[in-house]
Amino acid sequence: MTLHRRDFLRRSAVGVLGLALTRCGVHEVQPLVAGVSLPFLTPVGDYYVKNGAEGSIRGWQMPDLRAATWSLTIDGLVDRTVTLSFADLQALPTVEIVKTMQCVVDSNSAQGLVGTARWRGVPISQVLALAGVDRTRARRLHLFGADGFTNNLPLTRIYDLDPSEGVVEPLVVTEMNGAPLTREHGAPVRLIVHDGFGFSAVKWLTRITAVADESPFGTYQDAGFTDEHRSPVFSRITAPTDNLTVAAGRVEITGFAASGVEGIEAVEVSIDDSPWQPATLADRAAVLARHPELASTLQFTERDRFVWPYRAVWALWTFAWDASPGRHRVRVRAIDRTGTTQPDRDLEISDGVNAIASIRVEVKS
Repeated sequence: MTLHRRDFLRRSAVGVLGLALTRCGVHEVQPLVAGVSLPFLTPVGDYYVKNGAEGSIRGWQMPDLRAATWSLTIDGLVDRTVTLSFADLQALPTVEIVKTMQCVVDSNSAQGLVGTARWRGVPISQVLALAGVDRTRARRLHLFGADGFTNNLPLTRIYDLDPSEGVVEPLVVTEMNGAPLTREHGAPVRLIVHDGFGFSAVKWLTRITAVADESPFGTYQDAGFTDEHRSPVFSRITAPTDNLTVAAGRVEITGFAASGVEGIEAVEVSIDDSPWQPATLADRAAVLARHPELASTLQFTERDRFVWPYRAVWALWTFAWDASPGRHRVRVRAIDRTGTTQPDRDLEISDGVNAIASIRVEVKS
């Protein structure tokens, strides 16, 4: 890591970490029925708030935009420059997806910057079609938020997706968990990139520019973070919490795992460096029974296209532990459907930190 990147990380993460952990905790989930931990969706009021420009733009202030006066300009390598009103955007067909969003600086030592919600918006290709993007010359979209935050999307991320891979094209979003976006979450309009880190989901979106330049572009990219966006496979233990004291006997260990690259194949737990043992993943039917509102999302509607556990959506898991008295170390690792397993160590923050999660638990007789 360069010194510049370390400074950026300190400014962007540490200043908001306390707020995030206070609001989100580490997403403790309580067992509802045997083998299933819920809730699956994070309430808007508990969803983490992280603003990438806050640590990099002097005098940054959170935008306070109104739908009645908001507009989105699409320009650059297009047939015509178009400026859309909120009413124009609302007139376009929408879809709803469920997505787990993780901040690129979330890690085992700085948890809380992750949550899952339903997001409703217009596929970005429909918005771009109004301006007529020149696909013979344009290679990327430069994205601009009203707060000064910037990012980019390769056009291949929009037009070259394979539907069978279970990836949804980026959405220009107006709703979160069935309600209009709040100011903190980018109202009135933000971007959601299905398989991307949080920094790819530009909030308070006001401009999209089509460009021929294929080089990385954006606030986080300038600081040295990945331009690939996709979050790697990772997992968390949500209960027990680190250094908790529990009674000897059966202890339910719970948590979640996710990956923006591919869906979760398995989660495994190790106690005191014992051989890895399989955890139980929450099944689709149980999650849908607890959250019937998920039935409207694209992944739950198109079952042939999207394989459970879904890509970029956390898989909740449980593990039954017969705990004996003493101090124990509990580790968890996730494996995605490409066969990629979390590493023992990961010190390179530029593409997200996803080292195996570990906690210490004191067991009393």
